[in-house]
Amino acid sequence: MTFMPQSGIPTVMQDIANRAQSAFPGIKPTDIAMSYRDLETDAIMSYNGNIPMYPASVVKMFYMAYAEELIAKKKLTRNPEFDRGLIDMIKESNNDATGLILDTITGTTGGPSLSEGELKKWMDKRQSVNRWLNTIGISGINASQKTWNEGPYGRERQGYGPNFEKRNSLTADSCVQMMTMIMRKKLAGADEMLDLLSRKAGSKDGQVGEFIGELAPKEAKLWSKAGWTSTVRHDVACIELNGHKKVYAIFTRAQVENPKLLQWLAAEMLKL
Repeated sequence: MTFMPQSGIPTVMQDIANRAQSAFPGIKPTDIAMSYRDLETDAIMSYNGNIPMYPASVVKMFYMAYAEELIAKKKLTRNPEFDRGLIDMIKESNNDATGLILDTITGTTGGPSLSEGELKKWMDKRQSVNRWLNTIGISGINASQKTWNEGPYGRERQGYGPNFEKRNSLTADSCVQMMTMIMRKKLAGADEMLDLLSRKAGSKDGQVGEFIGELAPKEAKLWSKAGWTSTVRHDVACIELNGHKKVYAIFTRAQVENPKLLQWLAAEMLKL
């Protein structure tokens, strides 16, 4: 299921990006990435959609999808504590819960630094999510690291590489692709994932307020996963209104201390 923006259409997204740079002086063209898919007409648009960025907590949606794949293949048996972690990872975006989920689905644990040989084996296990993503047509990204409140230590820090070159990275296109597959129930456990991603449109919920979903009509249905740090602010969302579903992904890495840039872009994209 390859994501291929249609030729000619990206000019619409380019126009949004150009106007954003006028509305928010100082941002660079590469500070913004946007991707869009209409699930009824299958129209696709993208601006910088294939440029990898640090994804913050958006990566948790990918860990959830791989967890459901393992459960469906009976390679992982769910239990109350795992389910609690999965719920908190997606609903509350809890980083501690994410650590449990990633360790469980990759067969790894954090801890003291490892020897070169041991680290190689550990890092190979951590590539489990990426290998699976490649099989479903999502490549050119990295989903292998935990999310942190403070930062990695020990083997977790080793796994990032000396200059953090192996930190997580996603693209706006890959996020739209993942959300599309979930919405179309092309992945195992899609119903469970839809329940976890479900939000209240127009609310001030921590995963909705100041993101795309806050701008959606209150009568709309919403599924989303946001992520933000001191350097990035992202969101991926599917909005259903009158039976018509559209998927949006917005990545920003400028002026992230407030939501104005992301929500300005969201307001423009919601007109598509």
